Formats: sequence, C-alpha cells, structure tokens
Amino acid sequence: MTLSFEKRFPTEEERYEKYIWLIKLSIIANICAYIAIILADADAMNLMRVVKFVLWTVIYIVLLQTAWKSRALHFIIRLWLCAASSVALMAPLIAYFGFMPMLFGAVITIFANRKHLKIFLRYKDFLKYLAACFGISILMNVAGCVGVPGIDNATLYQIKHLLLFYLLWRLLQHECKQGRPFRETIRILMLMPVIGVFMLMGWLSIIPMLRKKLFGEDGHDFLALEK
Repeated sequence: MTLSFEKRFPTEEERYEKYIWLIKLSIIANICAYIAIILADADAMNLMRVVKFVLWTVIYIVLLQTAWKSRALHFIIRLWLCAASSVALMAPLIAYFGFMPMLFGAVITIFANRKHLKIFLRYKDFLKYLAACFGISILMNVAGCVGVPGIDNATLYQIKHLLLFYLLWRLLQHECKQGRPFRETIRILMLMPVIGVFMLMGWLSIIPMLRKKLFGEDGHDFLALEK
C-alpha cells in the first residue's frame, strides 16, 4: 500500500473527503478523551492518547506531503530565512532602542510589500476563515480567563475545537465545489498566516531585488500553485 496521500486518493473529491474525515475523527477522539477524563477511566484515557497520537501523526504526514508537493514548504523556508536574517541584522538596534525599530521596520515592510499583499484580496473566503478562527480563539481564551458560570475550561476547549472544525469543514467543502485542487487549498491555508507573521519581521524584503525573488513580479499570484 502506498503511503502517498495523493496516490492513495487520486481524485480531488476523495482527497477533500478523506482529509475532512481525518479531522472529524480527531475531534471525536478529543471528545472521547474528555469523557474518559470526566469518568476517571485510566484505561480509556490511555487508549484515547494512543488514538489521538495516531490520528494526528497521519494528519501531519498528509500536511507535510501536501506542503512539499505544493512547494508551500519551500516558500516558507525562504520566508523564514529572510526573517531570521532581518532579525539578526536588527538585533543590535532592538537591544539599544527596544521594540521601536521592530515596529518601524514592520510598518516599512508592509508598505514596501503592499502590492503583493493585494493578492490576498483574491482569496476573500480564506481571509474570512482565518479572521473567524482568530476571533473564536481570542473569544474562547478570554472566556477561559474570565470564567463562564457552569462551564469549565476543558469544556470551552472542546467547544472551540468544534467551532474551528465547522469553519474548516465549510471552507474545504466550498473550495472542493469550486474545483480548487486540494493541494492548492492547503498551500493557501499554510502560506497566508506565515506571510502575515513574515510582514512583522521580514525587513530585508524592502530591498526590491530580494522582494522580487521572494514574491515575483508585482501582480504575480504567489499563493496559487506554481506552474
């Protein structure tokens, strides 16, 4: 049996369906583990730890394979090398002036890359998904800190995961119906948050030659699958 996710499931519909099922099973495993903790059943807790480990191992393998084949991993490595070099060069200024150089550098970086960031507007459904995930995570974390009468933090954690899964399920279903390749959907989901963080630290990308090497010409869709 092949270990390649794409060879095992040759059609786009199968890839979306099987990946969604993996996430569903991980959510079910989380809920079962939560119930086992409530019941204080040691055997059930140990079993669910193994089940969760196996499921998440498979999910990470699928994501790693897809990231490699979509060249998202290559892109991320280039971005982080640029960000690491930028931080290394800026470190003496940060040590002397505090976080002001970092803030100033982030503003300049975003301004210099504004034309490339416009590409994000072509993927409004992904932007809405990421914004909703961020909002739910913040809301649930605040609720956990403040406290909700009758609901403990473990229950809030389960609710958060269910809501996040629902958002991901809707997005994947939508992109599948739109005919977007599974490989490209995962690439976009990986790159958008990474590029967002990169804009805070990738100060060297203000250099036109380096910026072009990272993102291509102005107007180039660097989020889409490379031809």
